[in-house]
Amino acid sequence: YHRSIHMPTSAHTLRILTALLSLDGASSYSDRRTGASPSAPLPPASHTPWTTVGPSNIGDSITPDGGEAGTVQPVVAAAANPDVIYTGGNNNAASSGVLKSTDFGRHWVKVNRGLADTRIHGLYVVDQHGEHVVAGTPSGVYETLDSGGSWTHIAQTRGWGVANSFRNGSIGGAPHLFVGTNAGLGNVPLVETPLAREAWRLIRSPAGSSAWRTNRVSISDYRAGQLLSSSVVGGCLWVGGRGVLHVATVLNATAAAWEVQP
Repeated sequence: YHRSIHMPTSAHTLRILTALLSLDGASSYSDRRTGASPSAPLPPASHTPWTTVGPSNIGDSITPDGGEAGTVQPVVAAAANPDVIYTGGNNNAASSGVLKSTDFGRHWVKVNRGLADTRIHGLYVVDQHGEHVVAGTPSGVYETLDSGGSWTHIAQTRGWGVANSFRNGSIGGAPHLFVGTNAGLGNVPLVETPLAREAWRLIRSPAGSSAWRTNRVSISDYRAGQLLSSSVVGGCLWVGGRGVLHVATVLNATAAAWEVQP
């Protein structure tokens, strides 16, 4: 994970961080509950210097920078306070779980209490302040309501396989959170109350296709400039040993109309 060293204002900091998250394919927050849509972030200026911000103080001190955290995959931040950053990942035997910084990457700590599976494939910040977060693992989805102080396994996602690539969208005009999994496209009403209490549903992949987890899920809520009541979801699924583009027009929480690209 890297950041620019030229950050004169907090607004500039937020734009750079949001651009980083977009480039990395990580989830970013937008308020679908009110219909408000944040303005598109400006990209970092050309030739802007970058510096590594870690995490380098996590794990065994077996590298010159003082440690390793495995391969960092998702990186998410709180919209109202971009100093609060969550990340995580896994690489072979290195899987440090969820790592958190409250000072924009200068220091990192593990926040894994209750997180039985520390192989992190996806993260999503539900609220504005970074207290309510979900994490995707090979064992399903975990949820924290206290800024990573403790995690609860969402039992409804057990058996879906690897969960990652969280995206916010809509079903029938209601905000929903989508997650790509081995079993298909999971979804749940997007609310700031505990998601473990909500009904998690699964739109199964079409016959012969599998593994939403292998590539990032993309979502569109507009067609020809018109807001859709249900999202259109795109992603690369495996068919016959190769990746094939799939586009799903969501019909309801358990069904979609599929277009499989040749």
